[in-house]
Amino acid sequence: MTKIPRTELFNAALACLSGLSIAFLFPSFNLEFLAWFSLIPLLYAINKSKNFKESLLYGFIAGIVSYAVILYWIVYTVHVFGNLPYYVAVFALLILSSYLAVYIALFAGFTKIILNNYKRLGIILIPSCWIFFEFLKSHLLTGFPWENLGFSQYLNLPFIQISNITGVFGLSFIIVLINYSIFRFIFLKNKISKRQALIELFFVLFVFVSAVSYGYYNIYRVNKSLKEKPPLRVALIQGNIGMFKKWKITKKRTTRIYLNLTKKSLKYKPFIAIWPETALPYIISIHPHYWNKVMHFAEKNGIDLIFGAIGLRFFKGSYHYYNRDYMFDASGKYYYYDKHHLVPFGEYIPLRNQLPFLAHILKGAGIGNFTPGSKFRILKSGKLKIGSMICYEAYFDSLVRHFPEGGANLLISITDDAWYGKTSAPYQDMSMTVFSAVENDRFVARAGNSGISGVISPVGKILEETNIFKRTFIIGYVKLINKKTFFTLYGNIFTYAISIIFLLSLIYLLFYRFFLGKTDKRK
Repeated sequence: MTKIPRTELFNAALACLSGLSIAFLFPSFNLEFLAWFSLIPLLYAINKSKNFKESLLYGFIAGIVSYAVILYWIVYTVHVFGNLPYYVAVFALLILSSYLAVYIALFAGFTKIILNNYKRLGIILIPSCWIFFEFLKSHLLTGFPWENLGFSQYLNLPFIQISNITGVFGLSFIIVLINYSIFRFIFLKNKISKRQALIELFFVLFVFVSAVSYGYYNIYRVNKSLKEKPPLRVALIQGNIGMFKKWKITKKRTTRIYLNLTKKSLKYKPFIAIWPETALPYIISIHPHYWNKVMHFAEKNGIDLIFGAIGLRFFKGSYHYYNRDYMFDASGKYYYYDKHHLVPFGEYIPLRNQLPFLAHILKGAGIGNFTPGSKFRILKSGKLKIGSMICYEAYFDSLVRHFPEGGANLLISITDDAWYGKTSAPYQDMSMTVFSAVENDRFVARAGNSGISGVISPVGKILEETNIFKRTFIIGYVKLINKKTFFTLYGNIFTYAISIIFLLSLIYLLFYRFFLGKTDKRK
């Protein structure tokens, strides 16, 4: 039996410590202050590692520990609602955590290369390395941006304002920058000159102070501009119909629950009422009785009504089903938006046609067969121009920005977090939705079947919120904003620029070492 050296065990333990620290940043722990130190143990382990391969291992350990803790709720969801055994549910968690850990492993491996070859530029290249792989994780293979590092700061309002320029990846960049600067000051200070140390200290302080100063300015600017705008009352309806009941109880009863809750909210005279994702879990367009009933309710009470239902369309010789958001306005018109970004293994099975055995294995797991929407439709009614984010879409900033870019002056988020049970997932979900508001300078009104429902201000403050698993409604106030932020107009241009810097550094290194046979640690 091969004995593992004590040094390697110590470094692996440090990687575990970083993994746990990262996990503790997010709900329900909310120890977001750890973000400024959480990567230091991993950076130490990387620095002490012998080579690229060993660094990969430490990064993988940190990644699998953090994601296993963050995503523990997958075991509950797969077991209870997927109707699969516990061992399969645990295996699913480990598979997903292992896949996501690969990105942190790659960060660790390439950080080792940077530490060995770029003596001065590490202060830029190591945060850039993190951003490159975090961005890749958020987009590759449909993408999974769940709890990216920057999302951990959703309660730190002054700091997160810069995301309306850089996106949430800009926050991740600053967090890694500060982690690396602290690590470098403690463990590598003897390897750099005093002049270099002062330059780096000034740079890091300048970036952090600039970000926070901009944050305070932006909060002041937004609040000042909102004073002149009239508030609109919005009713957020939380039906709290259990996932097992939702698809089994009658259309009559489901519709009655939501209409009765909305009727109770009318005494507060809301301008618009919002129901959750698939609040009506049937194809309402082929049931004229219920279509007319809901439409008549909106017309009779002079209220715009938004609700989730199943959409249906026949084309290319077959029926296509959509996770759809309808808007029935007070004048009798209707609009709809079909969800673009579907949840793999939740709303569809990837490669169903190419790998038919997947459909057989997952038969009975409650997986849908939806088709993604093709247009970013704005739901319009008078002065209201609404961009609708359906569940998972709220975390994809490149998708969300299309709504305000197309003229939406209000964002809504409809979801059904009953899948998660009483775990931390609904709170993680809500925390990430905060950034849709900040990045695009819009109010977000959120309606969830089982909660959390609430209103988020353009600066990311959660103004109203409900408890989970309670049948209720909440009245909130929103204001309509037409101004477009830098992020709305240009998206993740900061992330692209940073990623290019990282990639160019690797290209230069490959050229310099393998074509010229040299290294230059002065860089």
